[in-house]
Amino acid sequence: MPLFMPVGIIILGIGSPDNKSGIYHALYGCREACCEIVKTGLPEIEPERRKMMKRAMAKTLRTGVVFGLFISLCGTGIAFAAAKSYEYGNVLMSQPGKDNTALPVTFRHWSHRGKYTCRLCHVDLEFTQLANGTGVTEEDNRNGMYCGACHNGKEAFALEACTRCHPKDKQHEQELAQQAKREFQELKKTLPPATYGNKIDWMKAEEDGIIKPKDFLQGVSLRKNEKMVNSREEPRTPALPGLPNIIFSHAKHVIWNGCGMCHPDTFALESGKTPITMKEITEGKYCGRCHGTIAFALNDCTRCHSKPVLNPGS
Repeated sequence: MPLFMPVGIIILGIGSPDNKSGIYHALYGCREACCEIVKTGLPEIEPERRKMMKRAMAKTLRTGVVFGLFISLCGTGIAFAAAKSYEYGNVLMSQPGKDNTALPVTFRHWSHRGKYTCRLCHVDLEFTQLANGTGVTEEDNRNGMYCGACHNGKEAFALEACTRCHPKDKQHEQELAQQAKREFQELKKTLPPATYGNKIDWMKAEEDGIIKPKDFLQGVSLRKNEKMVNSREEPRTPALPGLPNIIFSHAKHVIWNGCGMCHPDTFALESGKTPITMKEITEGKYCGRCHGTIAFALNDCTRCHSKPVLNPGS
């Protein structure tokens, strides 16, 4: 996505198609100076003119960055919109120690989201949020770690049902994908709709009691301190003026993530101390660690930018 940013700068600088020296206009801020540059090379420019040109260049670059970010987000939105709803959030897990002919396991987040919180898997069971960063082995699973903590024949189907996850060949891989697609469509009919991502509003499903994600696993999880509750909403002001203000809800995030998935590694404990930009979010940092991959997509803007900005004097 960052590759879109120079496009914004270049578009602003080039000008009209017949303007061969348009990029110089963008950089130097006036036609006379840049035409002189094209004809004779860099001239000696008086100090006041040089200052004016530097200010014009800085202004153009700032505008270009903003415009480039806008294009970047549009590109991001197109990419997310192009993902099939039943594939959104899927993760391919390669098998450590296996040869290159072994097909990866497709982990489907949607099949787990209605049953377990994110925190249970990513904190208690120690699954990293980076694809293939955990290094799950069959021995780990048989020792009750990772997938094996649930797939024991009691909480979920047993490990012996290997082919429920591990495709035997390409044809079997396609059969598993088709079966998952059918199961997703049936699940989707029972849950509140959304516009992007899985096109399921998981938060509303939890709020309405349609799903009740489990946050405790016997023998793995520790009982949470019920006094440690953070339900406040924090307003954030967007960098671009005129956009609706951001309302960050701790209450909604704590249900799914607890505290440990966000603090202190990703976000500072003190409110407002973590500088966040949309560019970084589209690169998978901060909010982008979840949003745009598993949680609702980044092009679902009004889910965060939800407080209208009042016009002056209204």
